[in-house]
Amino acid sequence: MAPRMMGARKLPDDGPRNGWFETLPPPPPARRVEGRIRVDFAVVGAGICGCSTARRLAELRPDDSVALIEAGRAGYGTSGRNAGFMLDNHSHGGMRHMEAARKNVRLSTAGTDWLRRIVREHQIQCRWSDWGRIYVAAGAEAELRNVSDGFDSLGVPWRDLDRDGVEAVTGSRYYGRGVRVDGSALVQPSAMMRGLAATLPANVALYEESPVLEMGTTGGFRLVCPDGTVEARQVVLCTHVFTEEIGVLKHRAVPLASFASLTEPLTDAQAAMLGGEGEFGLLPAHSNGSTVRLTQDRRILMRNTLFYAREKRFPPALMERVADIHRRSIAARWPDLGDTGFAGTWGGILGFTRNEGAIFGPVREGLWALMSCDVAPMTKGAIGGKLLAEHICGEDSELLQVVLSLPRAALLPPDPILRFVVNRRVGRLAATGAAER
Repeated sequence: MAPRMMGARKLPDDGPRNGWFETLPPPPPARRVEGRIRVDFAVVGAGICGCSTARRLAELRPDDSVALIEAGRAGYGTSGRNAGFMLDNHSHGGMRHMEAARKNVRLSTAGTDWLRRIVREHQIQCRWSDWGRIYVAAGAEAELRNVSDGFDSLGVPWRDLDRDGVEAVTGSRYYGRGVRVDGSALVQPSAMMRGLAATLPANVALYEESPVLEMGTTGGFRLVCPDGTVEARQVVLCTHVFTEEIGVLKHRAVPLASFASLTEPLTDAQAAMLGGEGEFGLLPAHSNGSTVRLTQDRRILMRNTLFYAREKRFPPALMERVADIHRRSIAARWPDLGDTGFAGTWGGILGFTRNEGAIFGPVREGLWALMSCDVAPMTKGAIGGKLLAEHICGEDSELLQVVLSLPRAALLPPDPILRFVVNRRVGRLAATGAAER
């Protein structure tokens, strides 16, 4: 019988310049999949889920070989495109499923702690800072109350900041109030992902610039890349929303893009306009609001604007419009900084499930999948990869039982129904929260 083949209809495309990645030194030349490679485990995708899974598999099975296969470069894709918040917990308006929220706090906290240990142990230079974060609102007081109420329900301490308090941190009077929470970290996400990929155990081989075009699933697994193949006894798909392009787990996650711009470094005079703490991280209470950071190297990160991203492509006209929105968002907070040059403007895709459910575990014999969905994707992805590797290797734990107790991601309606529903909701958010952006 011929092997069953699942083809990737679209190659992963992470779109325009990732400013985080662009500010780093050029990486060394990529090692590509060439010829025929045989391994015990193949992990597809070198984002936070893939790096964590490969690391833990290699630790648990030191005599087995692991191939970590990345379509682009480590640190350039989704896990290197976020705002750099390593959240140990999170509160958002509504919090309909408190039991699931409490479980997610346990997972996110464990993920933050594990990443912190790895970064320190391997001295990964990613500007890790345990600064915490502030949830802010310009006028969305009800949403900010939902945030603080959610933290009260979760037993997470927080501190209230009035307009003067937020100004002391940010140098801006744009926000009327803030909720400050300790515990989580801020990082340069591309640098962290490069460091995680570069410090994997010796029995992990990282292959970059090697998109998986097809996957055969009979008699083991055969992954076809442009210049070679990888044969493996078991395969773990850590390919985020691109998993459906391989023909697996279709209609389980809503692909929603958010966009960011990172400025060039500020001058001494410009940096003096941004409060007295030297860095900060702001999360919006309203879903249409902006995530804002001042980085340790004195850059402003501005992230906002939601876009239904089923096509997983970012047209140039859209990116020009987004960059203009970001300039206006910066100018609204710091009028003298609206014309600051950008190191890059880019899009990144988040995956949201219908029921805040998990994508974790076996797909069929020898084939596994993991996707970090909804909120706190980096820390949940880190601990998810660790726990999935332990699950594969038969290692049980109380924390593994937590993730296994989460509901499975519910089936979504297909396009054009889903597109209509998401676009209508995004439009409502934009109309009700225009002042927050």
